[in-house]
Amino acid sequence: MGIRIPFFAVSERAVSERRHGVAQVPPYQALKEAPKEIRQAATVALVCSSVSRAIGILTSTIIIATLPTWVPGLLALQPIPILLVVLTVGAAIVGGKGSRIRERIASGDYEKARSASLSAAILGFIIAGVVPGVLYFYLYMRVGNVMVKRRPDDPQTIYLLPHPSEGVFLGRYIGWAAAYLLVLFIGYTQLPTGLRGISDWLSPVLGVHFNTLIVAVYLIFTNPLTYPPVLSLWVTAGLLGGIIAGGKVGRGFMVGLAVFLSTLGAMGLAALSIFRGVTSGGFPNIPPPPPGFSLIAAATGPVASDLLPLFLQASSPTDPAFIQSVALTLARNAGLIFAIVTISGRAASLIWLGGIDIAKYVFVLIHGKPGLKENRNIVDRPVLKTAVILLMLLPIFAIPHISTTSPPFQAPIPGPYEQRLDVALSMLGAPNMSFQLTNLDLSSKGLVQDNNYAGANLAAFIVNNNDSQAFGNGQQSQMLQIISQPALVTLYSGDPKTTAAESAAVEAQFSQALGVPFTTIFSLPMGGQGTATIYAPNPELSNYDALTKLMALLPSQSFSSLINPANIQNAKYFAAIGVVPITINGVKITGFSFDMNVQFPRQYYKGGAHQLDLKTLLGFQNNIVGDPAANASLVSMSFQPGTILYSPLFPNPIYNNATSTYYLNVTSSSQPDFVANFNYPFAPDVVIQKTSTPASGSVGTTHIVVVTIQNLDNVTVTSLNAADAQTSSNYAQNLQLSPSGPQAMQAAILTPGNSATLSYTVTTVSSGVYVLSPATVNFLWTAPNGTKITYTISTDLTTITSLAGPLTQFTRTFTDFQPYSYLLLIPLLLTPVVETYRLFKRRARRKKEKEMQSFYAAPPPPPQQNLPKAPDTGAGSNPNNPPPA
Repeated sequence: MGIRIPFFAVSERAVSERRHGVAQVPPYQALKEAPKEIRQAATVALVCSSVSRAIGILTSTIIIATLPTWVPGLLALQPIPILLVVLTVGAAIVGGKGSRIRERIASGDYEKARSASLSAAILGFIIAGVVPGVLYFYLYMRVGNVMVKRRPDDPQTIYLLPHPSEGVFLGRYIGWAAAYLLVLFIGYTQLPTGLRGISDWLSPVLGVHFNTLIVAVYLIFTNPLTYPPVLSLWVTAGLLGGIIAGGKVGRGFMVGLAVFLSTLGAMGLAALSIFRGVTSGGFPNIPPPPPGFSLIAAATGPVASDLLPLFLQASSPTDPAFIQSVALTLARNAGLIFAIVTISGRAASLIWLGGIDIAKYVFVLIHGKPGLKENRNIVDRPVLKTAVILLMLLPIFAIPHISTTSPPFQAPIPGPYEQRLDVALSMLGAPNMSFQLTNLDLSSKGLVQDNNYAGANLAAFIVNNNDSQAFGNGQQSQMLQIISQPALVTLYSGDPKTTAAESAAVEAQFSQALGVPFTTIFSLPMGGQGTATIYAPNPELSNYDALTKLMALLPSQSFSSLINPANIQNAKYFAAIGVVPITINGVKITGFSFDMNVQFPRQYYKGGAHQLDLKTLLGFQNNIVGDPAANASLVSMSFQPGTILYSPLFPNPIYNNATSTYYLNVTSSSQPDFVANFNYPFAPDVVIQKTSTPASGSVGTTHIVVVTIQNLDNVTVTSLNAADAQTSSNYAQNLQLSPSGPQAMQAAILTPGNSATLSYTVTTVSSGVYVLSPATVNFLWTAPNGTKITYTISTDLTTITSLAGPLTQFTRTFTDFQPYSYLLLIPLLLTPVVETYRLFKRRARRKKEKEMQSFYAAPPPPPQQNLPKAPDTGAGSNPNNPPPA
């Protein structure tokens, strides 16, 4: 480290006097050369200042962390909020005094240093939390000890404080850029599932900057105390920026502040872009969420998990108390982020300076220079000691969080119930299984149908794995379609205050029975239907694990034993247990029920005799055997009307020709499986696929969409018509189609082994997930008996994923905001110029410091003697002869 020389203390007159030996000015020495008691007093002053500032940072962080309750408490003049304000202000005041006292000790002004120490001690005891008062009182005694040991004839030496290292050239600029890019990269690539789902859903209609808005909201308004990834991200950003900046501790603070403000500015620019787009083109129509969107993940993810409880407790969204709570919560989260990044930036600067001290100390030990070893040991370095303490504390924060989960409660088999297994085979040969267990007695599992279920139209734990058909073959409500993660859903009619307590009691029952804790994420009025409440388990609970827990509640000998969750985990299925809206033969079931629907892959059969059993068709792990504990165990299998079925086991099973339904009663039957010979013309093996190449790409990628119809059978189909509506109009502004409009293709015949295609290109303008419309194909097939059958096949929904990273967002922001975006270049271009100017200025100052240091280190010139002046002899005079008298 260099030496900081106060030039104001050296006047030109003093320099001139020293050169001519007339007077002596106080000598200047480094603080390390000072007597031990002076060095100790200066170190104590530094400790007093650091501790006071640390207390101020701690109390201000506590204020930020408790902001939603601190502000109302302060307005109500509660003692604790007022005390926090007093401590913060007091710590800031006494912290500043320590730095000035240290300078006075170094300059030899001990009287003022002692007086200031006493006043700081008094303030520390009164308004700074006692600890600074004790330290400053100790400093008061240390300064008094220096004054006692000083003698009147001691030289008036001015000791120079260490000049901190200035760090790397352009360190603040490079540190800001590195930390900011790190934050953006992690924000775009590691966005949580829920927020990514919202971005993928709405970015295609609101524009590419909506992705930036979501990323910035995640980075700024996530509570780091409850979401460790954000905490670790901002700590890493602060440490990275502070270490690169190096030098003074304030540099780490400035880097952290710049990164935080840059992210906040990116959010503001994104919001401005979206606002401009909405006001100029009108509010766009919001499409349904894309496949895989999870309402549970969005509601339990960052930001939403802090705001939704406030919404649930509010009487109205326009309630001023609710608005205040939301504003204070967001301010708290942003304030915590700011505190974390700036504190870690300061810590990184200390670590950087401590690393330099360690390197110098090791260098001294290796080279064995006695002078340096005596005067510069590790104990005399406050920066190094601080860095060592920080490194010792780091393992404390690395302790992993240990969570415990309770296993699901197992209980004996419940009482009598009824079970039905319905299988419907469409004309395409796609089995659709609907499985119901009604009037279950689940009291032994902890589920008791008490008065809390009286007003419940729905109170069930559901697992929806992308199935659009639920509760038998009925259509799902839109609310259930977007719940793609396990959830407990209740729907009560009646007074919301009363039903809220009943719903909470039901939630407690399911939590105990399933062995999983739930969190309330939604409680919304559903018009005349009542109030719907959604409870979410741990987001890490997969559909497979949830289905396994759910089926563990069912009777062990029921039809549920036929289904292996592992065999259907990749299929589309829906399962629910609880009070579910099931109606059988016009009778509404009000007891506990289990309902499950599974869509199995399509089967390809043509006309002729076939042997069919459900174990093979649906992949059951056991034969169909009724449970003796069940009141009824019925199996039904529905075919296309007109199907001829041959059943050798009449009257059980029995085939109803009027309804084309095959029935099997296994309540008291030993029939091992459902077996029959049938003559049924399933559709020929003609498949239609709609693919996008590539399936995902960055914004601006051109995707080739191809619709392919293949005849994989050994028969010919005719009158083939393919149609593709491309996509809905919701994506019109951010999706370029070529050619645009509905596409069609016809073929008179499609022989075995041949295929037909149609194609077009899609170019994405914004990020997100674009949902393309399903393509449809119609064709005729003539059965062996001459009957012509028309078949219609549709593809599944095809999606195109458009990605946007930091580089794309930078370029799009610059392009979309011209000419205002040129203002963004000012800090990028101006900062290196300013840093270069400061570099030359520092070098010039250090050059003068070295000159002054060497000047005072050199001995003064000897005084000139007053010799008698030689007489003027004039020209031609003889110096040996005296002048005449």
